[in-house]
This record gives sequence, structure tokens and C-alpha cells, in this order.
Amino acid sequence: MEKTKKKLTSKRKKELIFVTILLAYPVLQFLLVWIFVNSYSLILAFQHIDIEGNISFAGFDNFMRVIQDFLDPNRGSIPLGGMNIPYNLMIFLNSLGYTLITIFISLPLALISSYFLSKKMPFANVFRVIFFLPNIISTVALVYAFRMQTIDPNAGVFVKFFEAIGIYHQNWPETTTIVYLYCIWAGLGYNVLLLSGAIGRIPKELFESAEMDGAGSFKEFTKIMIPMIWPTIVTLIVLGLTNILTLYLQPYLFNLNNNETIAGTIFEGVSGSSVQYPYYAAFGLLFSLILAPIILYIRRVISRKYSDTDC
Repeated sequence: MEKTKKKLTSKRKKELIFVTILLAYPVLQFLLVWIFVNSYSLILAFQHIDIEGNISFAGFDNFMRVIQDFLDPNRGSIPLGGMNIPYNLMIFLNSLGYTLITIFISLPLALISSYFLSKKMPFANVFRVIFFLPNIISTVALVYAFRMQTIDPNAGVFVKFFEAIGIYHQNWPETTTIVYLYCIWAGLGYNVLLLSGAIGRIPKELFESAEMDGAGSFKEFTKIMIPMIWPTIVTLIVLGLTNILTLYLQPYLFNLNNNETIAGTIFEGVSGSSVQYPYYAAFGLLFSLILAPIILYIRRVISRKYSDTDC
């Protein structure tokens, strides 16, 4: 018994050493990249840095500036649609737009596509690969190709197509719409891949039973598929909601006017002089304090739906 106990103890020690080494890097990265950076950003939000680099306590001045820039059309406003829109309000509306198109356009399209792909339609796997291709190609290359085809009046295939039906390049909608279309197209494959995996775990007997009871495709879709994959849908909704705070790369790469987002504005702001660091630290912190609880609340509410359903 003692030998067995010693062997188990030795084995346990080796397991602990292996787990410790395995977790060392992600834990260290979390401490440095998340805890340290965000703690310093929290401190910066209450500071003031002058041109000479002197730091002083600013209280809530930076937050007040952000709120004023959000509400006052006379402070950094831009002309849009015949109105003067405060710059920070435009940034928020752009960021909100990405969330709305992800949840109410891209996700429903992915749900419908995943459902039909699960019905063993011809070339289903080929379509899955086609859907997923934008997610394995470099975002920089993908944005450049999409931008060239939709904006370039000389080389753009879509530009020539719309001109052929009487919609000319000069009459295109606001530039933000171009980026919205890109995000719908590029994000569709990722959602289809996750949803297809979730649909594949649904017992086939449920669909067979529904078919025997005379249920059509619409009832299968709404009464069986959606309730059974609801946890995956909730995850994708939450990821879509976080776009309002995190999405910046695609709009930044498109480099179009009036297309800035919350994260993109912070990225550009801290790329300049250190004098602006406190303002953008307060900018990010304020939006996070307001939006993070809302996102968590929405997640809690929608998670309750179909909570009694078990796959």
C-alpha cells in the first residue's frame, strides 16, 4: 500500500508540474497584457499629461470632455445627412451598427444557411468551405480585395455592375455601409461553421419524428433546431454585442471618412502624442462601464429562453 501511495504521489507531482508549465504562459500573458495594461489605463483616465510630459491629477475632467464631445454638436461635430452629429456620437452609432448587423442580419443568414446545409443538399461541404474562406485569408488582403471591387471606379466589378443598372459610384450610400456589407460577408462563414457543428449534435430522431408528424421545414427550423442549439446562438449574440467595444481592424483598413469605431478611435488616439493618453483612457473606460453591464444583462436574459431544452 505504501509503495502504491508513493507511486501515486509521484505521478501526481508530475501532473502538477506539467499543468503548471502548461498554464504559466497564458497566466503570465493575462497578468501583463490584461491586468497591468487595464490597471494603468484606469489610472491614466484620472490624470493629465502636458506637452512636457508632466503628470498631474485631473479628477473627472477627462470623462466630462468625453461626455461633452458625445452630446454637444458644437464640439468636434461633423456634417452628416444635413445635420451636425457630435463626433463621439457618430463613433458610438457606427460601433452599434456593427453589432446590429451581426445579430439581426449576419446571424439569421448563418442560421438559415446552416439549416439547409444540414439537410444534405448537394455540395454542402463545398459551400461550407466557400463560406469559411474569408476567415482563413488575411484580413488585410481580404479588405483590400473587397475595397477594390466595391469602391474603385476603374477596377471594381461591383461598381461596374451597379453602374450598368443605373446606380453610379458617386451615388453610393455612406461609406460605413460598405464596411457593413463586408462584415456581413466575411463573418458569415465563422457563424455557419459553429452553427453547423451544433446542428450536427442534434439527435436525428427528433427530425425524423417531426417529419412523421407532418412538420414542415419552418417548424423544424423554429421548434427543433433553434431551441436545441440555443446556447450556441447565445454565444454568437454575445460575441456580436462585444463588437461594439472591440471591432476596429476592418473599418481602420478601409480608411474611409466617418467610419470610426470606439476601439478604432482609441487605437488611433494612442498612436499619437502621449498628451492624448488620459482622454482616450477615459473614453474607453466610460464606454466599457456603460456597455459591459448591458451586454451581461442581455446575455442573462436571453440565456433563460429554452433553458429547459437539453440536447
